[in-house]
Amino acid sequence: MKALAGLAAGFFLGYALQVPLDEKFSAVIILAAIDSICGGIAAKLNLIFSDKILISGFFTNLIFGLILILLGNFFKIDLYYIALLIFGWRIFKNISAVKKFFLKKYAA
Repeated sequence: MKALAGLAAGFFLGYALQVPLDEKFSAVIILAAIDSICGGIAAKLNLIFSDKILISGFFTNLIFGLILILLGNFFKIDLYYIALLIFGWRIFKNISAVKKFFLKKYAA
């Protein structure tokens, strides 16, 4: 219930503030969120879930990704591709862990 309330509050806050974001920032924010969600699901299935790790991991990933974007803009290099690559790799790694969990549990 807290998660849904937080999601709704974040949605309405984002809608109300109308902050324009560059597509680089949007891509990193979205992939950081998806990475945290997939990691949380994999951890929950393996009985090692911690909400503190989920929240701190999300913000750490987000801040590091945004720093890469800012450094890349400063040096005129597209460093955000690194963040996208790593988040994408981690998402597929976590999805693979979820798949393995279900294969072990329901395989004949």
